[in-house]
Amino acid sequence: MRYGSIFVAGMLFAAETLFAASRPENHTVFAELPPLTQVVVAGDVGNAASEPLALTPSAHFDVKKIEECSALEKSARHPNAYWTLSDSGCAPVVFALRETGEIVMPAAARGNYEGIRVTGTRNVDWECLALDDQGNLVIGDVGNNLSNRRNLCFYVVPEPSPTADVVTAHRRKVSFYYPSQNEFPARSRNYDCEACFALNGQIYFFTKHWSDTETVLWRVDPAIESYQAAVPVARFDARGMVTDAALSPARRRLAVLTYHGVWVFELPEADAFGKIDETRFFTHAPAHFRRVAAPKDFWQIEGVAFADEDTLLIASEQGALFRVPVSALSEKGSAPARP
Repeated sequence: MRYGSIFVAGMLFAAETLFAASRPENHTVFAELPPLTQVVVAGDVGNAASEPLALTPSAHFDVKKIEECSALEKSARHPNAYWTLSDSGCAPVVFALRETGEIVMPAAARGNYEGIRVTGTRNVDWECLALDDQGNLVIGDVGNNLSNRRNLCFYVVPEPSPTADVVTAHRRKVSFYYPSQNEFPARSRNYDCEACFALNGQIYFFTKHWSDTETVLWRVDPAIESYQAAVPVARFDARGMVTDAALSPARRRLAVLTYHGVWVFELPEADAFGKIDETRFFTHAPAHFRRVAAPKDFWQIEGVAFADEDTLLIASEQGALFRVPVSALSEKGSAPARP
């Protein structure tokens, strides 16, 4: 959501009051979240005293088309295409970008392109994207700045073709609630969310906290059609407000982005059934972490994707893209502008 926008937040609050009775009376409530995971950071550049990694734009995109870029996800089907979207107050559409910042679109739509509309959906506050193992694009309508929403959901959409489609339809809607939340709005404002990924046949997502720098990893089952309670998986100190997350192409690494830092976690090997142990996401190996500093005109970094197994692509709401080698998160210096 646009940072500090009182007007938009007020409009969202008014809209959400319409859903005041949507939570089931017999919903599960529990008081305790998972214990805080102590994450081990590789090297010494992740400490608070180290110099932040200076980010230099590698490309720019059209912010008149993509007004508030809030997510980034590399396509598995279309080479050099990254899915993105705009958040609250914008149309229910997705766009595809090249690493050069060019918007990918059908030839017939040039000059008049408004993205790929996802019919039957509503953009209350779209904030994150993921690709699942079945080739679906997962759209998270999970933005919740005031922690007052009762209509949080994910839309599961067959991945469209950015060069052929201008409209698509969602396959299913996955509605959920936080079972630990018993007041609306929550005074802590710790039920916002801007980051998700799909793994093990589940949708995982991180909360964005407004009262501290911790985050909780939750999951929901996209196969459940009824209103479901999200399941808490883990909790750790992200050292900032989490704004996006991404899996590497080989599902070996998990990146977690904040406004002023980047995490990369090395994931354990999958078992004989192809599942990765979620209890070891953050403890399997020392994590890469580095504070980062984007130029002040592009400071609001809210999208991250893996360009390849060893390189991240980060996007800012203000229209800049940054390439960041994972190795730079453990070395002093600046992120290069070009590959």
